[in-house]
Order: sequence, then structure tokens, then C-alpha cells
Amino acid sequence: MALTEVVRWLRQGERRASVVLAFRQPSTATQLAGRAELDRVACCGTIRELTRVGIVRCLNQSARSSRVYGLTKLGRACHRVLSELAGEPAYCFEFPEVDWELYGWVCYSHRSAILKAMVTPMIPAHIKRRARANDENLRMSANNVRDVIRLFLARGLVDPVRVRGRSHPMYALTETGERIRALLLAA
Repeated sequence: MALTEVVRWLRQGERRASVVLAFRQPSTATQLAGRAELDRVACCGTIRELTRVGIVRCLNQSARSSRVYGLTKLGRACHRVLSELAGEPAYCFEFPEVDWELYGWVCYSHRSAILKAMVTPMIPAHIKRRARANDENLRMSANNVRDVIRLFLARGLVDPVRVRGRSHPMYALTETGERIRALLLAA
């Protein structure tokens, strides 16, 4: 299909156009649904449609949940045209090198809340307080944070930082953790 035909097809379905315009970076269906102001189920159906046409592709195929979707070359061209027609700025789709499997894994609520909260080397209790300050509806204990930190350590997202005079380490984000945190904050 030619670009003009694809854009016409996208504009015929309000949901399709809104989902394509909601892309600012590779995102999960939940993130896209929030940006496009759609129900998550409706957004998932629209993403399936867009995938069949070749506008969107899944970046972490092996994931069973928290799949991350990105625009294809055709999708970026459609985004540019739709943005122009809507009078909105088109986004630049250049992103740091990221393991999208890992990004999708981090997108679960507690994991993403913890990663977003980590700005300096912190202990789990401080991470919990900061995460709950960022989202007052979040229900999490310091033990939940410790469990997630162990998972982050295993995946190379955080490193322990030993501080003289403290019996327990603080935790700081690695370079990979910083890149994923930046993407989460932009989502």
C-alpha cells in the first residue's frame, strides 16, 4: 500500500490515528492507552490491527505481557503525516540502545516505580518513601523494594554502593538502569 492509502485508512478509524499519534517512543499497550486516552482493551485491538498492516511491530516478541511496541519505517512516515495534518510536532524516533526485553520486564508497576524513584544511591526504605511520594496510590513495603532490588541486581540495573559506617549497602543505577529510567520517565 502507498503511504497516502495507509494514512487514509488510519484516518478512517479514529482509534488507529490516535494510537499512531500517541507514539513518542517504544511503549507498552498500557502506556499508549493512557496517552491516546483509550481503554486498554481497545488499544490492544488497535495495536493488533496496526501490526497486521505493518505500521507497528513488537520489540520483545518472547514477552507474554508488557510487550513493547515500536513504529516501523512505514509507521514513522504515517506518524509524520498525521502529526502534520493535526498541526502537532512530529517526534524524532532516535533512542539510546536499550534491551527492549528488559524494558518490558521493568514496566510492571512496582518495578517501574522503584526505578523511577532512584535518583541517587539510596537504601530500600528511602526508595520506598520516594516511590510513594511520586504515586500516593502505590502500596509497597520496604521488603517489596528489597525483593525488586535483588531482581535488579541480577539483571544489571543497579549496583550496590558500600558506604563507610553503614552495615547495609545503598543502591545506585547502572548505565543500563539510567537509560531505562529515562525512557520510563518519558513514557
